[in-house]
Amino acid sequence: MTRIIVADDEPLHLELIATILERAGYEVVTVENGAACLAQLGNGDINLIITDIFMPGMDGFQLASEANLWGYDIPMIAMTGGMRGHFEPFSGIISRLGARTVLKKPFTAEQLLDAVRQNLI
Repeated sequence: MTRIIVADDEPLHLELIATILERAGYEVVTVENGAACLAQLGNGDINLIITDIFMPGMDGFQLASEANLWGYDIPMIAMTGGMRGHFEPFSGIISRLGARTVLKKPFTAEQLLDAVRQNLI
């Protein structure tokens, strides 16, 4: 089964994303920040990372950098609320750090599932 880890500091977002993914047949692990996500990557059984960009502690930028440093070759989807209309600069930075897709919150279930399918190819 495909195992996806979702990192977001907002519990409601975590629950909503996990529900969408689980209903689509994916196994989901949820964590509250990048550090917890990075710790889970050491288990070696994660197929996809979905991370918020802005979180306390270790944010999505730091997570992507650390994942690269440690040599994890796991596809990543980043998501952000756009920081009051400043979506483009942040999406460009996280893409250069390794995110294959950047979703702007709010996004639909179909947009999320399309991004997941594209990244698992």
